[in-house]
Amino acid sequence: MLSLSQEAIAQFAAVSESDFASRRLYQTSLAWYLQGIGEAASRISDESRSLVPGIPWNQVVGTRHIISHEYDRLAPVKLWHVLRVHLPRMVTALQATIHLLPAKSNEAPTRGP
Repeated sequence: MLSLSQEAIAQFAAVSESDFASRRLYQTSLAWYLQGIGEAASRISDESRSLVPGIPWNQVVGTRHIISHEYDRLAPVKLWHVLRVHLPRMVTALQATIHLLPAKSNEAPTRGP
């Protein structure tokens, strides 16, 4: 989750908002990252989620569902906002607390029963 978020930010570091808005390839690429991030978030146990309160877990997972099921309705402005505002905040929150998570939570943890 952390590595995908960092990679997404890095991939678009030199892309302007107007270029992002005009290139469907950029939008679908970011959507792919967000799906992966949301999928990883869905596998984090509630106990581990509570250790990183700075992440809106339900929204992260919900974004994955929206992208997966309403792909034809991607809004470039919203994707850009996620890229430039929400992903950097999530990276900061994860970096500050990742040491608290069980080792398995750092990569591909599974949700509890």
